[in-house]
Formats: sequence, structure tokens, C-alpha cells
Amino acid sequence: MIDLALKQALRSQCRHRVGAVLTAGRRVVAASPNLRRNDPAITFRHATFHAEEAVLRRAARTVRSTAYVARVDANGAPRLAKPCPRCQIALLAAGISRVHYTIDSNTVGLSILQPRLLPWAVGGVAGEDIVIRWR
Repeated sequence: MIDLALKQALRSQCRHRVGAVLTAGRRVVAASPNLRRNDPAITFRHATFHAEEAVLRRAARTVRSTAYVARVDANGAPRLAKPCPRCQIALLAAGISRVHYTIDSNTVGLSILQPRLLPWAVGGVAGEDIVIRWR
């Protein structure tokens, strides 16, 4: 499935080329690259929908799904694609707790997302990361 996320990342026309795939079991529920939301000249801060946000918008059902996120550089080689805190919160709110992401061309990371139980971290996400050899 990480290969499908890499194919989505290659479709991206944004500066940081990221793709995401959402699966339920072995079935692909949704897939999307990051998308341009508006003209960066208007507002550079919110110029794109992150791939994780885009894939959540396309999925009808997300509970107990698994997300795969990949990023490629200008040459198409996989790079680190760990979801940002905002995307981690969005994934967890959608019922997704397992996120596989590219680290480099040979390594995939796995984040197990969990809501923080600390009173000062309302809305935050804590995660446990596991590194997996890929190719």
C-alpha cells in the first residue's frame, strides 16, 4: 500500500509532493495527493490541503482504517513523510490510529496514534513510532 501512496505523491503538483492512501483491510477506501487550495500569492500559509486531509475528504467511512503516507523529492525518491500534528489530530478524530509513512527509500515508519491523556494537552496526539525495513 505504501507503493500506492508513492504513486499519489508523484501526481502532486505542490512543492512538497505527498500522497496518502486510506485502507480498510486490503481494500483501498480513498487515495489522494496533496492539493492546491488557493493561490500562494493570496495566502502562502494555507496554500495546500495536506494529502491526509484530502484523503479524509474523499473517504465515506474511516473508522478502523489504516493510512499510508508517502513523500517524494524532485527526483521521485521517497523521503520522510510523517504526518504533522494537525494531520495526526485529524486522522485520530476520523478513527484512524495506524499510520504508515515513508522515511527514506528503504524504510517505512509506523505511528500508533493515541489521544493524550494529560490535561494541558487537550486535542494533542501522542504516538508510538516503529521503524520497518521496506525494500
